Amino acid sequence: MKGAEYIAEFLARVGSNQVFVLTGGAAAFMIDAVARHPELDYACFQSEQSAAMAADAVWRVDRKVGVTIATSGPGATNLITGIASSFFDSIPSLHITGQVNQQENTAFAGAMLRQNGFQETKIVDIVRPVTKYATMVTSPTQLREELVRAYEIAVSGRMGPVLIDVPMDIQQMEVEGDLLLPAERSLEGETPGKAVAALNATLASARRPVLLFGAGVGLSAAEDDLTDWLERVRLPFVASWGGLAYFDHDHPGYCGQIGVYGNRGANFIVQNADVVIVLGSRLDNRQRSNRPENFATAATVHVVDVDVEELKKYASLGYRTTHADLAQLPEILKSLEPPQLESKWLDYVAEMKRAYLGREQSASAERLSSLSPYDVIRKMNGLLDSNAIVTADTGAAVCWLHQAFKVKRHRFFTAGGNSPMGYALPASIGAKLTHKRRQVLCYNGDGGFQLNIQELQTIAHYDLEIVVVVMNNNGYGIIKQFQDSYLQGRYVGSEEGYSNPDFGKIAQAYGLRYARIERLDDITQDLFHGGAIVIEVMLHPQTLIEPKMEMGRPINDQFPYLDDEEYEAGNRFVSYPRRKSAGA
Repeated sequence: MKGAEYIAEFLARVGSNQVFVLTGGAAAFMIDAVARHPELDYACFQSEQSAAMAADAVWRVDRKVGVTIATSGPGATNLITGIASSFFDSIPSLHITGQVNQQENTAFAGAMLRQNGFQETKIVDIVRPVTKYATMVTSPTQLREELVRAYEIAVSGRMGPVLIDVPMDIQQMEVEGDLLLPAERSLEGETPGKAVAALNATLASARRPVLLFGAGVGLSAAEDDLTDWLERVRLPFVASWGGLAYFDHDHPGYCGQIGVYGNRGANFIVQNADVVIVLGSRLDNRQRSNRPENFATAATVHVVDVDVEELKKYASLGYRTTHADLAQLPEILKSLEPPQLESKWLDYVAEMKRAYLGREQSASAERLSSLSPYDVIRKMNGLLDSNAIVTADTGAAVCWLHQAFKVKRHRFFTAGGNSPMGYALPASIGAKLTHKRRQVLCYNGDGGFQLNIQELQTIAHYDLEIVVVVMNNNGYGIIKQFQDSYLQGRYVGSEEGYSNPDFGKIAQAYGLRYARIERLDDITQDLFHGGAIVIEVMLHPQTLIEPKMEMGRPINDQFPYLDDEEYEAGNRFVSYPRRKSAGA
């Protein structure tokens, strides 16, 4: 086989049979080889950024490594935002870029040129900070070795994206030898026995424990074992945004999502616990606030994670740490001793759930006589298939969605770490191409929707039945709320200088159905069937995220602020004095 054909055969043998591409001269041989392979299919995107975001979605919905092929120069650099999304969320993906012929590269006649070949760009150097591994191959032998090495790195330890840069001459050279394939995934960290001993030592003293369900549990395919164990031992648990997708929200132990935009009750529970077990979550400043000293101040926090660098961070905060791969979690759980729960703790947890879980409402929308985004999301939630795939964008829209959406068997995700505008639309295409028979809903704000709006053509071209929801508050609502708090309401760049097109005409131009939602009764079952559709939900520009924590406060003191009596009732076991926000 030639190099390009070898790449195609490798992809087929590892099960990555759907390749997302945008063609170009330096990638044409590889894309042609993919198209000719009987076990592979390809889909053309309008932007390489979108192709990378679609590849990111593949692992999230199918636990297969998503693949892109792009040309050199701008084709390769356009991948970066999608690659970074996979890197920060620990999603394995494989990106293969074409490069100029080696005789055309910048090392010419002893001179290190800025550029020699047409569209030549040192993409490997550029993407190294946002990939687990990136390399350019310089021979057919190296191509065989590096494909295997990159794939194994992508799916091992804390997973992530990799990139292989393949010069055009290598794509056309004969490859000698048998096909090299990856070894089985190896596990990292402590043995299950050591992890059990460490966790049992922490749980032995626990009387008011809570567990934080992070994305690492789902990425390790351990979610069913964990939810069964949690129900059996009656241990209450909360979730990060990344963890929300991996369990039924009617689970009796589930108390809500935590953080700056978290559920009030879940935040109170974490802040009043005496032990917090954290599984596969990096506890960023959107979870524990920008002041880690305000997080779970009376608790022993014990973190289990596969990333030793994250564990160093936790250790610096005085947390207990265990280096373990959560793929071992099912075995670990078999030997864990159930904690001895105080009855008054279980009563308190039940009280917090009754008072706050699933009760987010928009006081701002009611005041403005506008649609409540929370009501809209709950109405749509009830009309979707119970196993629908929901891809989410960013901004105020994604906060409302995480606060109000109730997962059953849905697959529900966003690119939480990088959180780029424009993610949801290409991610929904990647999800639909991977699961053609499942219902897919793509959820956006009006601002983020415009960044990759061109992918409506991809939906139209491949006749993909995707429901595209645009929550239109005519601006960048999350930034406006920040500007209200810290910039005296000066809406520079978020309202001033911002505008929208007519989304109805946009949908018509792409040949898609369109619906404009101004009342809750406008949302009906027939909108979700009958072909791709753009659903524009009209919101007041001043619709707020409620609740939301402001800087300088602990996560259990969120805006709109509770009165002192209710706040103190929430802090039943630990005192958190109220303080002024620190400002920007």
